This record gives sequence, C-alpha cells and structure tokens, in this order.
Amino acid sequence: MKVPALILVFANVLHFGLAFSPVVLLSKRVPTSVKVKRDQEVVDEKNIAPPTTTQRNEDGTWIEESVNNSPEGVGRRNLLINVATAGLLATTGVASWELYKMEVYTPSGFVRLPTTQFIAALGDPSATSGTSALDWGLWRADPGPRGVFLSKYQTDLAQRDNVAPMGWKFDSNDWWIEEHGIIMESPSFPVSPGRYLVTGGREVTTGLTINSDGSWKLDDNAVLGDVTHLPCRSARYQPTSEQASSPVNANPRDFPVKPGAIMPSIPGTQKQDYAVLFLIGKAA
Repeated sequence: MKVPALILVFANVLHFGLAFSPVVLLSKRVPTSVKVKRDQEVVDEKNIAPPTTTQRNEDGTWIEESVNNSPEGVGRRNLLINVATAGLLATTGVASWELYKMEVYTPSGFVRLPTTQFIAALGDPSATSGTSALDWGLWRADPGPRGVFLSKYQTDLAQRDNVAPMGWKFDSNDWWIEEHGIIMESPSFPVSPGRYLVTGGREVTTGLTINSDGSWKLDDNAVLGDVTHLPCRSARYQPTSEQASSPVNANPRDFPVKPGAIMPSIPGTQKQDYAVLFLIGKAA
C-alpha cells in the first residue's frame, strides 16, 4: 500500500517544464552541422573527412543535405512535434491535477494529517452512504512496509511467537493479507465517529461523515468506489474449523492481485474483502 506520489511528482515537474518552454522552439529544425575548429591546437581540419551527405558552407561548417527542408517536410515535422507536445501537456496536466487533489487540496472545515492513514471499509462501491461503518477498521501507519511476506511466515512469525519484526502481534484466528502477498497487522476497530477527508488517489477527494451508530455518508454525491484506492487490495481471513489454518495454506502464485480484483481464497478460511480508502484529513 504505497501512495503513488513520486510518479505524480515526476509528471508534475515534466508538465511545468514543458509548460514554460516555448513550443515554437520545439517546432524549429535544429541544424545538424558540425563546426570545424580552425585552431590547430584543438583539431587538425585536414584530418577530418566531411560526411558523404554534407556540403561545405561559407563559414566553414558542414551541413547535411539529406534533410527534407521543403515547406511540406518542415510543416509535417512541425505538426508532429506540436501534436506530441500537446499530448504531453494534456497528460501531465491531468497528473498535476490529481497530484494537487491528493497532496494539496483541502476543503473548508478540514485540516491535513501529517501522514496518510488507511481505512478498511465495507460497502457497496456505488453507494454514497451506508450503515456498515462499525465494521470499518483503521491503519494509522501503512501496514504494507510493516508486514511479512507469505514466504517468510515461518521464520518471521511462526518461529518468533507470532511477533513480527516490526513489533505487531499476529493473530492466528484473524489475519490480513494485502495484494502483494504480505501478511499485515490488523487494523483498529471501529473507526471513531467524526468528519474525515478521504480519497482514492484519483479524481475525487471529499468529506466522509461517520456516526456513532455506524452510519456513514460521503459529501459531493461521491460514491464509495470514487474514494477507493484500486491498486490496494486487502482481505481478512478467519479459520472455519477446529483445525487451524494459517498463511502456509496460501498459494503464492495467486499474488500479486490485479488492481480492482478480489483477493484469493485460502483453504480452511472464510475471507472478507475490504476496500482501502486514503484518510488524509480530519475536521478542523
């Protein structure tokens, strides 16, 4: 579960770099000439053979003749360059807007949190409100980097009395896995009632109200799917019989899970998929 801020920051820098570079400069042909220096201490002109497709200019430079400098050729190159530049500006403009909504935009009545927190939510992705918030959990720190890969379950959990290297306790009767096959610490239940600023790291950043009875509602007619971070997948696994089931029963080939897909089942357990919301602010 990583916020894709670095990608958006790169796109943002590229966008402003292009925006402040005159497009007309990109549309002009840059001469591909080679200046022959006359200073004998630097280079001996006599030892330089001119390229086969060039001719000598009056100022002592070699210029190519193979480039199509007809009005049609220049116009075609200019069109292609300007179309490509416009496409880059449009693409990076969208990325910049998403970066702004994710990292900067703060509606009235909210303050930003120092670091992103994560809500594990249940509900209809097309719903703008619901009654299931008592079953929502909260990670105050990104659980992915603090987790344990399935391949290291025995050495990093089972042989350590179920205490992960990062200090959290693994519950063999109630455990969580994320999309890369990383065993995570359980979130805290429930999410406290209040007003929150949430996003899925895409177009929508909006307010979320959670009430003490478990009812919830999003602002601006947003739906739960709008504020779900699709690449983040998470599921809760609980053994279904007296015979204990553990992450050892998971199939490593089921991971990573594609964005938006459901998490794989694990033999001997019941599974509950959760949506992941980025919690980036609270009521002021």
